[in-house]
Amino acid sequence: MKKTIVILSLICNYICGQDGSINCDSLLFPEYRGYFIVETMAEAVGGYARLQSRLVYPEKAIENKIEGKVYIRVVIDSVSNQLCVRVIKSLGYGCDEEALRLVQSSEFIPGTLRGKPFTMPVSISIIFSLEEKGKE
Repeated sequence: MKKTIVILSLICNYICGQDGSINCDSLLFPEYRGYFIVETMAEAVGGYARLQSRLVYPEKAIENKIEGKVYIRVVIDSVSNQLCVRVIKSLGYGCDEEALRLVQSSEFIPGTLRGKPFTMPVSISIIFSLEEKGKE
């Protein structure tokens, strides 16, 4: 029983900060400790195409003809909560904020490992294309 308490305490210290807040760095970019194969990855409800379809191109990005991808890293827990969300590759001109808005306003389905929901980080690319914007 004492071993279990110690292990849980170490896990909490690894994931949580001193004040009990979540340590996003350790969740978003976990230390390499070998690998495991998940059965399904966490994904946005309706798929990433639905998420992308809700994009509102920032005016500042249109004016400056900014195109490219914003990469977001998000940790989805086993009950579909977003624990941490962070931009890992930026475009600027309002694109980062729009990408964060899209991800934070989306619902997710958790990934599974051995048939059970599993907390995992997921990288998402949000594409900003003026050509696609023109088709609307």
